[in-house]
Amino acid sequence: MSQVAETEPAASFLTCNIPGDSFPKEYEPHTEEPEEVSKKPITDTPSKHKLKLQDIQDAQNRIKKYVVCTPVIEAKHIGKSFCNVMLKCENLQNTGSFKARGACNVFTSMSPSDRSKGCTVSGGRNFVSAMTYYGFRQSVPINVVVSKDCPLVDKHRFKENFAIVKVHGNDRNDASLHALTYCDEIGSIYVHGTDRLDLIAGYGTLGLELLTQLENMDAILCPVGSGGLVAGLLMAVKSLKPNCLIYGVECSAVPTMTKALQEKKPVMIQQKPTIADSLCCGIASQNAFNIIRGYLDRMITVDESWISRAMINILEREKMVVEGAAACPVAAVMAGKVPELRGKNIVCVLSGGNINSSRMSRVIDRGMAAEGRLVKFSVTLPDVPGAMAKLLAKVTDIGADVKSFVPERAWMRRDIFTVSVNMLIETSDLHHAKDLEKKLLKDYPHSHFIML
Repeated sequence: MSQVAETEPAASFLTCNIPGDSFPKEYEPHTEEPEEVSKKPITDTPSKHKLKLQDIQDAQNRIKKYVVCTPVIEAKHIGKSFCNVMLKCENLQNTGSFKARGACNVFTSMSPSDRSKGCTVSGGRNFVSAMTYYGFRQSVPINVVVSKDCPLVDKHRFKENFAIVKVHGNDRNDASLHALTYCDEIGSIYVHGTDRLDLIAGYGTLGLELLTQLENMDAILCPVGSGGLVAGLLMAVKSLKPNCLIYGVECSAVPTMTKALQEKKPVMIQQKPTIADSLCCGIASQNAFNIIRGYLDRMITVDESWISRAMINILEREKMVVEGAAACPVAAVMAGKVPELRGKNIVCVLSGGNINSSRMSRVIDRGMAAEGRLVKFSVTLPDVPGAMAKLLAKVTDIGADVKSFVPERAWMRRDIFTVSVNMLIETSDLHHAKDLEKKLLKDYPHSHFIML
């Protein structure tokens, strides 16, 4: 096996815990302080229970015929006044996310006897979609356990790939626990959705691909949930281009990896609803954490409003649909979280584009509201002819667009000669919204103007 860097001695700091049926249980603790990553690449260790660069290179050779070599495109608008932003479009994978790389590597690594047993899976939408898609194409029977709250469109997509779908439990945790016992009952192999080295090795092929596509790459911003993608990316890129900065970005509602790095071990955190639901993970992957600690340059958190704004900008300016998780790196740039990267060449990994159409309209409204392009205005008017027409005329004269206009007469605590009006108004930007607020409050001092 070839060494990662022949001029450097082998280090012994990367060891990984592999839970699951066919994986060793132990891992060596992290006992030494790592050297500065800009001075020395990640190198192999003598331990056999770990992820190596060679594993990622082998995975690339196995899966290159089955996965999409996704393009890297220059952003037309995002970051133009700050830095040069490139977008790695994993949303264009066969299954709409980077999970295709890991799932394909799992199946192409399987022995014929394991293939015949089939697999049982449970977990996030992107992971299960990738497992069912490549399971069908690799002739491996797939059993999927989902919870009762699983969207109908997701269950239908799994069945399109001839997976057997079983519904159990009220949430994803219940479904995953049941999947462990269900696979024993039917004699199949349980494939854990996060903490497997073959998955991480598959995800790492994204890093190797980036190194062949871009010569000048100063930093990579990568979404982080349980940590598998950023761990594989870190191993691949830092081994061959150690001076390239790698930042992890996660939503502030569920800062799984941030908490793990603070506590120096993966810890359970409370899961909260978030627009970046693909990053909603209760605990970081132990394998990913063992790779990440000491070598990830920064962890960044972004809030919901910036994620929704990033999704809107990618949709309107870059002409692509992405999910909330994929928009997190762009949100970090837009929110000014990376001032040290001014003038640099940055790659934002768009990790996936699987967002339900029913949720898309809510995301658009939330993003427009966060940018000040959608505002609410409430006022009480005298219920006389021309009063509402006068209000509408003032709004349109300022150049705003009335999206909805709802007069209310019945639920009024004041006299019967007044009417309450609630308006939803679209403006061009935050400055326009402020101008509208100033002029309306001047004419209607007792009104309410609401912006996020």
